[in-house]
Amino acid sequence: MCYHLYGFGTIVSDTKNRIRELLEAGDYEGLLLLGKTDKTLLRRLIALTYDKTALVCWRAIRAFGLLSRQMRQTDAKAAIDRLMTMMRDESGGNPWSAPEMIGEVIKHNPRTFSHMVPILVSFRDEEMFTAGILSALAQLAVTAPDLVLPYRELAFLYLHSGSAELRGNALLVMRNLKDGTYAGEIRKMVDDSAGFSYFDGEGIVETSVGKLAAETLQSFSNN
Repeated sequence: MCYHLYGFGTIVSDTKNRIRELLEAGDYEGLLLLGKTDKTLLRRLIALTYDKTALVCWRAIRAFGLLSRQMRQTDAKAAIDRLMTMMRDESGGNPWSAPEMIGEVIKHNPRTFSHMVPILVSFRDEEMFTAGILSALAQLAVTAPDLVLPYRELAFLYLHSGSAELRGNALLVMRNLKDGTYAGEIRKMVDDSAGFSYFDGEGIVETSVGKLAAETLQSFSNN
């Protein structure tokens, strides 16, 4: 019996290491293939999304959304429901990256889960989730801007936040929407030297709020 448990533990450890190796290599195809046989993959990805300073975290978030495309609709909905339940949990085990993961599922299934966007945004007053919700909206704006446009004014409000993270993510929403409605306010931000980092789909970009403001203004002129 002890030998059997040891062997099982080794298999679990090997699977965990394999997932991390695939994420470090950016091998999403490998993860999608693994997801066809490993029913624990989504849970294991969630466990890797707590440290937002790590590239593996952001790639795990992206992989979560990609995996949802090959799942049955009911299973993808169950994944969203599980994350929202965790967000409501007051036990302290909340997944900090739940908004981004939910956003990725919606991003890859925009018409199926469009009704989940206002539910996700309803968590915005929970401080631990606000930046993640803005980040999720910014990503969704790339593929389904019509689902994000109703929250343009919300993003505008966070342009004036005392948090560089919130200002930066609000700018990402504006940049990806390519909507210049608030260009005048964004122009006032180009001298904002506060540091800001975000995941661009490949790696973590280190920049400043001011530089991002300038890029956002440029995106309006290129539209």
